[in-house]
Amino acid sequence: MKKLILSSAFAALSMLAFAQKPTAGSKTAEVNFTGAGLNSFSYTTPELRFRHFASDNMAYRLRVNLGMTSATDKENTGGVDVERKTNSGFGLTIAPGFEKHFAGTAKLSPYYGAQLNLGFGTAATVDYTNALGGGPGTYTGVASGNKASSKSGSTLGVGIGAFMGADYYITDGVYVGGEFGLGIFNFESVGEGEISSTVGGTTTTTKSGTSSSLDLFGVTSGGVRLGFRF
Repeated sequence: MKKLILSSAFAALSMLAFAQKPTAGSKTAEVNFTGAGLNSFSYTTPELRFRHFASDNMAYRLRVNLGMTSATDKENTGGVDVERKTNSGFGLTIAPGFEKHFAGTAKLSPYYGAQLNLGFGTAATVDYTNALGGGPGTYTGVASGNKASSKSGSTLGVGIGAFMGADYYITDGVYVGGEFGLGIFNFESVGEGEISSTVGGTTTTTKSGTSSSLDLFGVTSGGVRLGFRF
């Protein structure tokens, strides 16, 4: 038993000692455990990233985030049950880019690069039952049999960013990493939304206007990443 434990420990130490960085033709896949802001539009967890090493020190990459959440909450106010249904809408963010890797050490691979950020999201909705309408996601009072809802506009974002980071190979083919960057240019457009209330069988709808924003130069962070080389 003692020999088996020693052999296992030696094997594990050997894997750590001979962990190798990617070379030309290598591919990696990883997951990001924290969100990474893109100024006006954001990634959500988890985020996936794929890389292909065209050479020992040059890699092309693609960051992908896809998400949609929904929830139903109920509360009793003044003896009336109010129900709220929330749908975040469908969100997709992709960011193609490239990385230039430094020599580093046998296990550490620092790099810098640039990427194009593209984001799209469908409308988010909040629907209330037995409530009077208010602003987006709110209600102004309780009223049995009435309804209120708010719907945000769809979003479209585009940006350009630069970054620096590093990967550390803890075993052969497995690494952890971190990254931070600079959002050089980020533009987001938000489409028309609406707020509606149904009182006594009569529905009133108010439209919200469109909007857009432009951000220049903002620090971003990439969180902690766990990846695999294959």
